[in-house]
Amino acid sequence: MLNKSNVIKHIHVLLPDTNKNININVDGKNVIITGGNGCGKTRFLKLLYEQVSAQIEQYEYKTYDQIKQEISNRQNWMQHTPPTDRNYFSWKQEIADYEKQLKKMRDIRIELADLNKYCIDFNERKSLLRYFGAVRENNISHSGTIDSLKTLKDEEISVSLSQDTSNKFERYLVSFYNYGSHLIARENDKVKGDKVDSWFYFLQKQFRYLFEDDSLKLNYDAEEQTFYILQDNKSPYRFNQLSSGYQSILSIYADLLMKVELKGITSDELSGVVFIDEIDAHLHVSLQRKIFSFFVSAFPNIQFIVTTHSPFVVQSVNDAIIYDLSTNEQLEDLSMYSYEAIVKGLLGVDTQSDLLNKQLDKLALLINDDIIDTDKLQEVVNSIQPYENQLDMRSRTFLLMGRNALLDAKDATEGE
Repeated sequence: MLNKSNVIKHIHVLLPDTNKNININVDGKNVIITGGNGCGKTRFLKLLYEQVSAQIEQYEYKTYDQIKQEISNRQNWMQHTPPTDRNYFSWKQEIADYEKQLKKMRDIRIELADLNKYCIDFNERKSLLRYFGAVRENNISHSGTIDSLKTLKDEEISVSLSQDTSNKFERYLVSFYNYGSHLIARENDKVKGDKVDSWFYFLQKQFRYLFEDDSLKLNYDAEEQTFYILQDNKSPYRFNQLSSGYQSILSIYADLLMKVELKGITSDELSGVVFIDEIDAHLHVSLQRKIFSFFVSAFPNIQFIVTTHSPFVVQSVNDAIIYDLSTNEQLEDLSMYSYEAIVKGLLGVDTQSDLLNKQLDKLALLINDDIIDTDKLQEVVNSIQPYENQLDMRSRTFLLMGRNALLDAKDATEGE
């Protein structure tokens, strides 16, 4: 279990307009929410975020017991106050409002590890609470002007950690790069200059991992005062020219990285809860396998709660809670399961193509005929054989039966 205090410990949600009673013993771990289309993943994620936000961001937030006490107080006042008193009906309305809050809290209860500490850290801008929807815009484009590092950091002094800072990403890169150049060229401070170089080397290494390309370089164009991404056999391009998948991921990474850099803390010190809807959106399969573990490794004291359709995301980690919203089942560590097992067992999707399934159905009918049409049977067996390694055990059995039926027919013909 990750050692974090500003995290969720337990989730209880009665999903509105459904009979789904969801209980997840999170205990501070990261959470992957999966399930079939239409099972309510996005709605569930938003409910979680809104409830945590109500506890953390609103100073007037009252606990379940505090609300019960407020109701009891007003009931007591009403007992000793005539209905003609102007406060009487105000208290009555307040009781009704409080009872609605209680019902909502009974339906949606999120237990935090340390509510008081999280509230203090959040309001002192030491901890964050972020929600990233499935549609994530790329706000990283840069105007070409240079801001001082102090200007960028001063802008963040009064900004909540729940607000987006990805739009400062390239502005920060340009400012920090020029700061490093100044340290070496003007001040001859090689120690500080090397620290700047090391930071850019680390960032480039992160990009190489995400782009799965060791040739990738982050190149600063001094004339345009902007950064380009260089890759072998590709024309240079800017951050705002990324594909939708990389834009989606970079918008999250840039936002979290800027919260670290502009607050002057390390990535290990950044804490809180981050909700990401459809973390796999628009990503190539190979990146789906690594994106969740990438974020967890980059920001180890953040609790990530994500939704996904991807079996590769589900399969990619061994230390997260996996919750199937379709079956209301909590699982842990599917990293040793095959892709096919996860898709069929957890997501309820057949891994074989419709065409292949039709051929298998035809094979089953031909085998069971009283008089086997060997020509048709041979044709179907020949069409299925190239895909034998993709077949499940039942389908392989049918293929074997088809082969045996052909051998039996051949033996019968030769014996005549």
